[in-house]
Amino acid sequence: MQDINIEKENISESDRISNTCSITNELTETFYSAKKKGSTFYVRLNKDGLLLQRDDAECNKDHHLIQMCDIVGGRCVLQNKQTRFKRNVSCGACTPNTKENKCGFEDNEDVYLYVFAYVLKKKLRSSMRRERNVITLRFRTFDSRDDNLREAEKWYKSLKCHRENYLRQCACESRGNHILKRLLVFLNPKSGSGKARELFFQEVVPMLNEAELSYDVYVTKHANYAFDFVKERDMSLWNGIVAAGGDGLFHEILNGVMQRCDWTKSSKLLGVIPCGSGNGLAHSVAYSYKEPYDAKPLLSSALTIIGGHSTLMDIMKVELENKIIYSFLSVGWGLISDIDIESERLRIFGYKRFTIWTLHRLINLRTYQGKISYLPKTESSLNIDKCSQVITKPRLLQSVSCSTFSYSKTSSKFNSNDNITDSEFDDIISLQTSVNYSVRSRCDSWLSSCSKKSMYYSIPESVYHSITENSNNEGNNYNECNEATRTEYDLSSTISLHESVPSTWIVEEGEFVMVHAACKTHLGSDCLFAPQSQLNDGLMYLVIIRSGITRPQLLNFLINMSTGTHVPTENSEFIKASHVTAFRLEPGQSQGIITVDGERIEFGSLHATIFPKAVKIMVPSQNSSTKHL
Repeated sequence: MQDINIEKENISESDRISNTCSITNELTETFYSAKKKGSTFYVRLNKDGLLLQRDDAECNKDHHLIQMCDIVGGRCVLQNKQTRFKRNVSCGACTPNTKENKCGFEDNEDVYLYVFAYVLKKKLRSSMRRERNVITLRFRTFDSRDDNLREAEKWYKSLKCHRENYLRQCACESRGNHILKRLLVFLNPKSGSGKARELFFQEVVPMLNEAELSYDVYVTKHANYAFDFVKERDMSLWNGIVAAGGDGLFHEILNGVMQRCDWTKSSKLLGVIPCGSGNGLAHSVAYSYKEPYDAKPLLSSALTIIGGHSTLMDIMKVELENKIIYSFLSVGWGLISDIDIESERLRIFGYKRFTIWTLHRLINLRTYQGKISYLPKTESSLNIDKCSQVITKPRLLQSVSCSTFSYSKTSSKFNSNDNITDSEFDDIISLQTSVNYSVRSRCDSWLSSCSKKSMYYSIPESVYHSITENSNNEGNNYNECNEATRTEYDLSSTISLHESVPSTWIVEEGEFVMVHAACKTHLGSDCLFAPQSQLNDGLMYLVIIRSGITRPQLLNFLINMSTGTHVPTENSEFIKASHVTAFRLEPGQSQGIITVDGERIEFGSLHATIFPKAVKIMVPSQNSSTKHL
């Protein structure tokens, strides 16, 4: 974390008036450094961002521009001492240390404006990563504390205005109007090695608070919790749904959305905070947009959620014997699926469990009898404009300048006709926001990472009720819909599971070590399975490994998946990779594991078809980089 501390210099009244700008234009002031005496800075705030420049510097030297796309928010506060904004571990809030007396703030308190930014910087070995920067501006132009506070609030409002204008400008690039009112976050506390709750409240919640982003967090209690919630509830309260967990949680959310009658009209933005073991989707999104993805990817993923950019994403429609499910990542049978599911017993080791079980499966290698049919890509199947990634950036609902949170337990106010009972979602916290107060740290607070409560809320503008009482009953009819009432994209050109495959399909039959298809680049954090895949290219990457491959060859294949060089460039007798738009898997025996997005499904035949641009996924900004002039 980097802090930049500069204080506003006392200047003449005429200079002050000349530097006053409207909120929507430009503000400029001269500050001096609190650390380097005699060093002054020229600070300019406009639509491009915050420019810091030494007043005595030569032209084009010692200029530092923090772009607006890297700024997430700000705070205007009163405090006795200038202190860094610190992250409160127990409740995850970002606040300065302040002191209060019975009458309020003391007379000798100074006024500070904190600007929070996450900039891209080069680290060792030319690697890039984002770094948190806190720019501290101290205002003491006037003798009166109230006058200084008004001056600081003017800068804060201007910063907020420029930020909102930037969001609106990006939203104009979208196909429709998407205003992000608030986020619905599902948190799986058992994801990864069981530290998802702690990581989320320590690393992600502070950033959401810095951005003053409204969110509701539901901690999942059992399998298919998120699926049932999204499928049956009235979702009009939220514009975005975020999975804080592994790929399995996102799989639940996706299928819950696709089971709704109104899914084509809802246009919900979907996002992911990687707290699981695999995290294939999070890495695929970062990889597609050249966003740094290090060993701790929570920061970049949280910034993706805060930014609100989105693009259309392909999914796969998987038809089974008795139902249809949807996949965003992969469909597999054989070695990789065996490793994924059977290593669950080693979940305590986190992502290392995959490496351990890979060695075990190589020693005890299995082969499976079956038939795989697939439709290779053709020119007609590539009528998807690869340059048409629609970047949507909805306007975030901002709250007031200084966040404060007063804790009060309330009861859930779900509609009485909802299928989900009150007792299942009865733990609520309301968080109030107002000006010039501080967050009180309480280890036993409702927002503690050790809390056993199952639901947490962040509500701006002094709103205490968790859900509006006059919500409509649209969710009551979701279970009554059928396929005839659903509006789906046109997939009439594809065939169903029980139809014969056309002659244009390629059919392979025999013994296989594995069959795996993916529509994303990564299957896990360090598994680059399909390097050329895009989020919406309308293709699946199918890899087939036949029986007869030696263990050294298979080990080399698995090791090279970390770099994306696992598929031989020359023709291989045992390994084959193809871009396809549909495939059918027909296992010839009743043994083996079939997975969809890392989740085990019923064993049997399946038919998978690419579903192009079906949902909207939150993605990083394409121009989020910091310029040093």
